[in-house]
Amino acid sequence: MSYNNKNVLVTGAAGISGHSMVKRLLDEGSHVRATVYTKRKLNLPEHKNLEIIKADLNSHNQCLDITKDMDIVFNFVAFIRGAEGQIESQVDLVRNNVVPTINMLDACVKSKVDKVGFIGSSTIYPDADYPVKEDEAFIGNPHPAYFGVAWMKRYAEIVCNHFNNITDTKFSIIRTTAMYGPHDNFNNRGHVIPQLIMKANSGMNPFEIWGDGTQIRDFTYVDDVIDALLLVTEKSNGRAYNVATGTPTTVTELVETITDIYGYTPEFWYDLTKPTMIPKRVVDVSKIYEDLNWKAKHTLRDGLEKTIEWYKESSK
Repeated sequence: MSYNNKNVLVTGAAGISGHSMVKRLLDEGSHVRATVYTKRKLNLPEHKNLEIIKADLNSHNQCLDITKDMDIVFNFVAFIRGAEGQIESQVDLVRNNVVPTINMLDACVKSKVDKVGFIGSSTIYPDADYPVKEDEAFIGNPHPAYFGVAWMKRYAEIVCNHFNNITDTKFSIIRTTAMYGPHDNFNNRGHVIPQLIMKANSGMNPFEIWGDGTQIRDFTYVDDVIDALLLVTEKSNGRAYNVATGTPTTVTELVETITDIYGYTPEFWYDLTKPTMIPKRVVDVSKIYEDLNWKAKHTLRDGLEKTIEWYKESSK
């Protein structure tokens, strides 16, 4: 299946993954319908193959309208909070994610969409200090810090698999780790990399780091995530794949890279009173390489340099 001349819907197009996906699909020759909801805009040039519409995915009828005549759907709508925000807003986090997600999955089936690409999350895995494999996703409970969002993602995957088995719409799933890049939330809702870039951009010294800096993640550049999702949606049928670089990084190493890109060496101040979430989360990426010959193209520094360049330009 080629994406050329396909009618493709991208919801949540104003976000980090939406921007990357729309740009990539236009390059592929797709006819793209992109939805936005809040004040955030899709900051791309006008294109003859791009239709931008405002839609509220809490409305099932609107979901049915936007999925009509679509061949493929990528649903990126998500209500996001950083470490502090997730603790403070867990009730809103559930409702604002479950309702639009299930509305969209249902609408894709009823509108007879051919394929749906779903971005899952590594938060669904149980607490483990080793690279977790895809078949461990539903073993026990997820880490308590991720309990709400993880079970929402688990449920959405179950619905995807169920619909994949009983309908003609085919669902494909990837599970990401710590995605970052241009068009991320560079505000108090943002995750760790946007927060650290904003601090470095201001020249903060001493440099505040939440926790003791030993927390480990696999930070994955958004264009690599989109590349993997397109491949998995084209080639796979119902199987979930981990998507990451395979290179774990501590938060201190992350800060060192960011401040080095900015050209200064601050003192570090570790604030142990701040929430830090799970101490370690890395995933095994051997399956997607073995099955589909996919590897991430961007090193952490490559991705950070692109993200920082975009942030500086967008802040002018």
